[in-house]
Parts: sequence; C-alpha cells; structure tokens
Amino acid sequence: MIVLCVTGSVAATQAIKLAREFRRQDVEVKCFMSEAACKIIHPNSMEFATGSEVITEITGNIEHVKYSQEDLILVAPATANTISKFAHKIADNPISTLLITAYGHDTPILFVPSMHDSMFKAIEENIEKIKDEGSASFMPPVMNEGKAKFPNNEDIVLESLRCINLAKK
Repeated sequence: MIVLCVTGSVAATQAIKLAREFRRQDVEVKCFMSEAACKIIHPNSMEFATGSEVITEITGNIEHVKYSQEDLILVAPATANTISKFAHKIADNPISTLLITAYGHDTPILFVPSMHDSMFKAIEENIEKIKDEGSASFMPPVMNEGKAKFPNNEDIVLESLRCINLAKK
C-alpha cells in the first residue's frame, strides 16, 4: 500500500488523477491531506479516487502509527513547508507526524516537490539535509515558467514503484 500525502500546493488538483493511476496499476492507496490541501480540493474527491476514507486529523486510532509501515509514503505534492518540517523533524500535523513516525520505522519516503522556483531554491539546504541523512528520496520537479512543477503522473507512479522495489531488496 502507498500512503499518499497531499499538501497545500495548487498541484494538489493532480493528486486525484495520481491516485486513480495507482489504482489502475492495482496499487492500494491511503490518503492523508493537510489542512491547506483541503482548501484546494475536497477530501471527498480523494476518497473517491482512493476508495478509502481520507485522514485529515490524528484521532484515537493513532493513524500516524497505523499507516507508518506501509510500502511507501509518497508526499505529492510536497510543499516547502512540509519538506522543511521533515528536515527538522517537526511533527505538528497529521502528515508531518506520519512522516516522522515512518522515518523511525525506516519506511521509504518519496517527496515530489511542487512550488515556485524561488521557494524551491530557498529550501535546497533542507532537501540536501534530508538526502544526506538518507531519510527520504526526491523526485525532481519539472522546472518551467518560474515554477517547480508536478511531474506527469505516469513518471510518479514508476518512481514510486521503483522505490518500493528497492526497499524490498
């Protein structure tokens, strides 16, 4: 199972199609959404796309522990805020708490950054910190029109499956 974490980039609109593409590949998807992502797309859309209830808050069911040892935690789109929180191990929302818990279990994590290029440049140090400690992988964004744009969904699916296969070896 892939846990798809959708954060507050306008590229969140692409997460619906991404989840559907995983399902077409017979990959089960569980979705966590940030508060900012919920302002861009409604959780019902992701529930439709994944076929399961969306996690928007941590409850007594300790969702951050329950889903922290799946095949892959995929943060797509990944905002500067989410990447920076992970770099400094800040757990103050369901997604950052899941990421840190997954890191503690050595669960593979893949970030797909999507933001303005100035923001991407501003957090390069945090990205390098994460890469250096080996706590997660990054799929490079498509740099175009002054933005670090979301890659196409087929490429994200292939990279996700590659990460899962590498982890199983």
